[in-house]
Amino acid sequence: MGGTWDGSKESCALTGTNAKNTTAKVQATYPINLLEDPVTGPVLRQFLTGFFNKFGQPNDNLTQNSEASLGYKTYKSPHTVSVVFTEDWFVTGTPHPNDAVVTFTFDQTNKRQLELADLFCPGVDPLTALPPLVRPYVEQAAALDKTPQFSIGEFEPRPDHGGYSGDYKAWYLDGDDLVLVMPAERMGPVHSAAWQPRIPLPALQSIRRGGACAA
Repeated sequence: MGGTWDGSKESCALTGTNAKNTTAKVQATYPINLLEDPVTGPVLRQFLTGFFNKFGQPNDNLTQNSEASLGYKTYKSPHTVSVVFTEDWFVTGTPHPNDAVVTFTFDQTNKRQLELADLFCPGVDPLTALPPLVRPYVEQAAALDKTPQFSIGEFEPRPDHGGYSGDYKAWYLDGDDLVLVMPAERMGPVHSAAWQPRIPLPALQSIRRGGACAA
């Protein structure tokens, strides 16, 4: 990745400098074993290269120093592995850090990356089929009864924008649960992954691939 690798911490660090001597310090931890895997490796390497390019090469018009870090967690099952990356970055002089969550899930049996739609029957659009099925779990995770300033509509995909749902772009599989990450990116005072409703896969049986339809 062009930085200094610390094998004991699975961490790579680098410092970039622009023409104004503004520095960008970047540190990332990532699962090196998955980078060496022929299925997961190419996808994860592309993401990590983009991360270091984005945060480690400050444009010459930037005048404030910055720092960025990347952490991860993996969730494995007999047939899938999910990798959940958390990005944090801060620019000197800004009011607060920013953060985002980026997720990847792979089918280890069929050796390919999974999109959310791959979990469901052919022709099923997750943006329209999921909301009524996951609503009880979203309401519970967001504790809407205790936070009346939020409405369930803010956690569901909408034509104008995805709201806190982010159009379900951040998700992962943890055992027998589908976990939705809301929001995927910081939205004002709300940090990324503030809510992570866990939906048991059996609750999605009516639209799940291998459930109501053939695998």
